[in-house]
Order: sequence, then structure tokens, then C-alpha cells
Amino acid sequence: MKIEEKINKLKEYLKNKKSILAFSAGSDSTLIAYILSQVSPNSVLVTIDNNMMPKDFINYTKEKAKELNLKHDVINVNFLKNPEFISNNQKRCYNCRKIMYLKIQELSYFNEYDYFLEGTNLTDLLEDRPGILVRKTYNMTSPLIECGITKNDVFNMIKYLNLTYSHNTTCLATRVKTNEEVSMEKFKLIDEAETYLKKYIKQENIRVRFDSYTATISIDEPLEVLDKNLIKNIRDKLQELGFKKVLLDITGYMKTKLTYNIDNNIYFYKLPYNIDLKRTYENIIENTKLGEESKLNSKTINYDDITIEDNGKISMPETNDFIDKFNKILPSIERKI
Repeated sequence: MKIEEKINKLKEYLKNKKSILAFSAGSDSTLIAYILSQVSPNSVLVTIDNNMMPKDFINYTKEKAKELNLKHDVINVNFLKNPEFISNNQKRCYNCRKIMYLKIQELSYFNEYDYFLEGTNLTDLLEDRPGILVRKTYNMTSPLIECGITKNDVFNMIKYLNLTYSHNTTCLATRVKTNEEVSMEKFKLIDEAETYLKKYIKQENIRVRFDSYTATISIDEPLEVLDKNLIKNIRDKLQELGFKKVLLDITGYMKTKLTYNIDNNIYFYKLPYNIDLKRTYENIIENTKLGEESKLNSKTINYDDITIEDNGKISMPETNDFIDKFNKILPSIERKI
């Protein structure tokens, strides 16, 4: 499908859908917000200020909403007053989204809108993101998934439409090693380090991972910064800020991509999480776009010629359209928490 056709498909899906969109001004939500501004301008954007985002996050969302001429509200929720979030446990992202989306639903005008949207795309379903599960809890709609739009599609559509978006929309708590307590001091340190790096490294993805005051720098192309003077300046600056050690991850920033493996003429892809087979089976039955019969077993689901295993492995006989068939079934997959 050509890029223009995918844009038109998204426009048709969102047309006249008076919606509330959870808005971060990142690539996904910016694309959805732009389309809403074209086909459903009575929609509203809502951003949560949870005190765990980069310094310029809120101001950028306000500027982008104004540019799109859409109503925009900001809800303040200080997560750093919550002991559960300070502990930074494995369920942090799941619980965070639950609280944020609940706050949006408590808005006095919430019931005046027909749809509650969020920006998960098809590629996000390949990643270990338990927070995605919250979508169904709050009856949210994911237009990018409904329209079969991948992360690469999003970038291509944004480029085609000449849109700008924030590259700095991920929660700073995700930079801190799981189960290490988070604090405003650590967030400030991470944000200052990333802001400094962006002055000298012109790459899209720049992250400073925090582990007991050791900084691990993760960027798209690490070999491009292997200049002696630059490395020395980065080391000195980050140590001056408060880091004890400064490391560079030479594997590069890992971007998720659907690539299959082949074993004895069987194509397969292993998801990074276990699958709830019962709920997945129910989703397949309910999905009117999936016309083939399916069968639920103790460890697998068989749908058409696709086998879905509870350990996350999805396989099918050798085929030229593996990715298309995989993407067709992917939205029905339910992970276990």
C-alpha cells in the first residue's frame, strides 16, 4: 500500500470521530493529532505532567497543540509522591498508564467525546511493553493498530506530510535501572546529560541509562562519535554533572523490526513475552477481519496455517507473505503480565 493510501485510510478511520487523544507530541500521537485536525477538529488533546518527563516536554506539547489548532489540556500528577513509582519496579509502566488514563477519564467533559485514543502502533506490539495492556482496561482505541500502521509507516507519513515532532517524549524513569529508586535528582542529572549530548551528537535517538551513578550512553550510530576529543569532553562533562563512570554502548540504539527466522522450511518470530492463549483466542474469534477457523489447545492456537505458542513463538510454513500474515494476527495477541 502506498503512503498516500495509508494516510487516506487513517483519515477515513478518524473522520468525524470526536475524540480525546492522550498526547505526548511524539511521532505517533503527532501524526494522529494532525489527522484529527484535518478530519475531526472538535477533538481534544490531553497531556499528563507526571514530573518524570524531560524538561521541555510540556511546553512542546502546548506549542504543537496550538500549531494544530486543537484544544489542549494538561493534567498535573506528581508520581514522585507515590512510593510505588519511587521503587521503580517492573510494573511501573503498567501502573503509570493506569493512573494517567484514569485521570483523563475523570475530566468533567470526558463523556462528551465519542472515542478515547492513544498512539500505540503495530510495531510496538513486538516489544516487551506491559503498559500497552492498559488500552483495553480503559476502552481505548488505537487507530494506528486498527489501520495496520507500523513505526516505519509513521516515520514515512510524517516525512511525507512535513510534520515536526518531539524526539524527547519518553519517561525519564525508563532510563533508570529497574528496581533502583528514582528521584528528581536522578531525573535532572539524566536530562542535563542528554541535553548536553544533543549539542554535539546529531542523531535521532540519544539516551543516558542510569545505574548507580554509572551513565551508559545509547545512540543510533555509536561509532560515529569515536573521536578522542569528543569522547574526552563527554566523559568530563558527565562526570562534572555527577556520574562516577561514563560508558558507551557500541551495539547502538536497538530499534525493533519484524524480521523472521527459518527452520526446516518453517518461518517464525519469537515475541519477547509469553502469550495469554485464552484471551488471544477470544480476540481472534471476535475479530471480524479474521475469517479463518482457529483452534485452541493447551499450549498453542492454530489459526489458518499459523501456529501461536504460549511462549511467544509464532510460526507458519514457508511463505512469501509472512510479514503481512503476521501483522494481520498481531493485534489479537494478548501478552501475560
